[in-house]
This record gives sequence, structure tokens and C-alpha cells, in this order.
Amino acid sequence: MKQDDRHYEEWLAEIRGRQPVMSNPDELAANILQRVARTSSRRKKKKLLIVGWLSGIAAGLLLSLLVSETLFTPVPYEVKPMEGYRLQVNDTYSFSLPEGWEKMRLSEKSDYLSGQYIQFRKLRRNRVMELTKRIY
Repeated sequence: MKQDDRHYEEWLAEIRGRQPVMSNPDELAANILQRVARTSSRRKKKKLLIVGWLSGIAAGLLLSLLVSETLFTPVPYEVKPMEGYRLQVNDTYSFSLPEGWEKMRLSEKSDYLSGQYIQFRKLRRNRVMELTKRIY
């Protein structure tokens, strides 16, 4: 181990003692600066390109998962309307399903039920307002 250290020290002293021979130092400095600038810009471009590709792939995967979740998830429970069938919400509000409920598209069903829910909320808000007026 000591012999290796001694060889290393001799080699280091020999290298430190020599002066480099340069025929054109200005050209050498310009060439070095040019290569350093090219190398650093290439690395930045490569990093940006890789990050761009990875984020694009991740966005594509998330989008495909969301679309598949939306389109292909089965509806867990389907209400089959019968004659005179009524839905009741909190025993205070009920509404009938429209004719042709089974033939309606999912968006039409959603619009209808959203409208019914909005009406229910308005009725509930009015009822709460009446109760608070009675109390105060």
C-alpha cells in the first residue's frame, strides 16, 4: 500500500513539474469554450426532450384510463320502472319516472334526474326557510 502511495506521489510531482506546450493558446481556449457550450446545451435539450416524452406518455395513460372508466364502467343498479312506480326521497318528495325510461340514453336519464334533484333541493330550501321563519 505504501509503495502504491509513493508511486502516486512521484507521478503527481512529475506531472505538476511539466509545463504544457501550446502553439496557439487563444485558439485552444476558444475551442474549449465552444465544446463546453455545445455539450451543456445538448444535455439540456436531451433532458427536456425526455421529460416532454415522459409527461406526454403519462398524460395519455391518464386520459385513456379516465375515458375507459367513463365509457366502460357498468352501472351497478338499474331501476326497471313498472306501472305506477314512484321514487321516494326522504319520505317527503316523490316523483314518477317518465314514459320510455328504459329506452332513454344515459345522458337523458341524467338530465331528468338532475332536474328532479334540483326541484327537490328548492322544495327542501323553502321548507327550511318556512321552519326558520316559524322559529324566529
